[in-house]
Amino acid sequence: MPDEQAPTFEYSGTWPFGGELKIGGHPAGAVTGFDVHAPADSIPVVTLTLMGAGALRLLLAAGAADVRIPDETREALVALGWTPPQS
Repeated sequence: MPDEQAPTFEYSGTWPFGGELKIGGHPAGAVTGFDVHAPADSIPVVTLTLMGAGALRLLLAAGAADVRIPDETREALVALGWTPPQS
């Protein structure tokens, strides 16, 4: 049975070069890829990739950078259950 709290997932476009991906109705430009696994005996599982593993590692001390998250990315992450830190 599907999780009633799970956000919607939508992809429309041309394969493999373009399209628009939305999570919970919000554009999700930070997603660099997705996989869909559709077992015969249950609902499909969508796995999102935000950045390729090991593609970038940057470590800065607390307060050494101003980290900003675009509104569309924040909304998509919140739709997935992320709780933003208190500012």
